[in-house]
Amino acid sequence: MEGYLMEGYLAGGMRSTWQDKVKNEFPEIQWHDPREHGLSEPREYTAWDLDKVRRSAIVFAYFTKDNPSGFGMSAEIGYARALNKLIILVDEQDIKYWAMVHEMCDYWTEYFEAACVWLRHWLDNITRGPQY
Repeated sequence: MEGYLMEGYLAGGMRSTWQDKVKNEFPEIQWHDPREHGLSEPREYTAWDLDKVRRSAIVFAYFTKDNPSGFGMSAEIGYARALNKLIILVDEQDIKYWAMVHEMCDYWTEYFEAACVWLRHWLDNITRGPQY
């Protein structure tokens, strides 16, 4: 992890390039990106994903409009909450039964840009301390 401030995990939709945007916006974080593991067996990719959530300080989750279910992402969020990780969720879907998942997050929004602004503010506060 040399040269990085901390590790983070990218949970959610796999059909767009939002992960690349997060990695470019926050290069000081070593991001674990499930698109890159190359695993196809559920037992293997589940073990990889949960290990990376466990090792990470931050989980950045994105429930994109084209995500067919969000079941895997919600499991990752629940696991991260049990481990007391910082969880940021972008939820583009309007599913009323997701209120519990929202409540497990430290910050959730419908807007990707707002989540990035919030994370930048959080990172600035932990690296420089609160600005009075």
